[in-house]
Amino acid sequence: MDTRQIRYFLAVVEHGGFGRAATALNVAQPTMSQSVKALERDLGTALFHRASHGVTLSAAGRAFLGPARVLIRDVAMAGEAAGGRPEHDSLEIVASAPLGTHPGAELVGGFLRAHPGVSVNLDRDTDEALLARVRDGVSELGLVHLPAARLGLCEVALGAHDLVLVFPPPHTARPATRVPPTAASAAATDTAAEAEAVRLADLAGLELLGVPRGSASRLLVESALRAAGVRTRVVVESGQRDLITDLVIAGAGAAFMPDVATPAAVARGAMVRRVVPALRLPYGIVHRPGELSATARAFLDHALREAGHARREAGHARREAGHALREG
Repeated sequence: MDTRQIRYFLAVVEHGGFGRAATALNVAQPTMSQSVKALERDLGTALFHRASHGVTLSAAGRAFLGPARVLIRDVAMAGEAAGGRPEHDSLEIVASAPLGTHPGAELVGGFLRAHPGVSVNLDRDTDEALLARVRDGVSELGLVHLPAARLGLCEVALGAHDLVLVFPPPHTARPATRVPPTAASAAATDTAAEAEAVRLADLAGLELLGVPRGSASRLLVESALRAAGVRTRVVVESGQRDLITDLVIAGAGAAFMPDVATPAAVARGAMVRRVVPALRLPYGIVHRPGELSATARAFLDHALREAGHARREAGHARREAGHALREG
């Protein structure tokens, strides 16, 4: 078994087949096929299920994927330490929804503009699967809401999203999923945005859609509801955050969502309300302990710079808003 065989195996996984992988690496397809078969003989097991429509990872292939990526990263890091230059800079990132879009897509786009020779594989998964992928080395970095489950991973905070309540459209809402009375009166609020909010104390009996227990967003919501002395009921639980939007639209229940994830729901008739007191859900990057690859370190530095820039802009906007209110 040698690193070339492992690189070919990873290329087949990344590109979804031997032909596309061979084209991407500029090698003959028979050469790649023979090299992967030799790797399978060395390991004593098949890494792929081969069929006329393509290839899929076998159970052994899925188990081998994480260690293979770790090994190749370690080889690259050893070369960097010795003053060598890696053959190709690539980075595996996995994100939970909606972090794959906000801020994942923006971070990756900016990073590639600054590092045009790098390739990034940005994938999405559930929180639980994401953390396992980072822990097992399948992905080097994970973009997730914090705090993450304790799996021995390092956490780097980047920012926070506001959680809002998303209610079904009026034509699908049931009594237990309708928008409750708005928060007190306009005189009791400081801004127009707060006048459109609902109080956590008014949510008694509301039927909710929830992400799995133990996730950062659910822990935050449950803690806030307990503090408000309110009992709600989770009627549907799903780790697929995109599916929760469909369930809201269908009238299954209301859902707490990050504010950046609500435009699609609003476009389909959902009703969005901010909550009082406000709920802020932190997010950041997780990675395994130890040295990161040069590409991963560069991405982490880029993400931290962008997070600092976003905080400065937000602070400026708050100061401007406060000035406008005083002038008014």
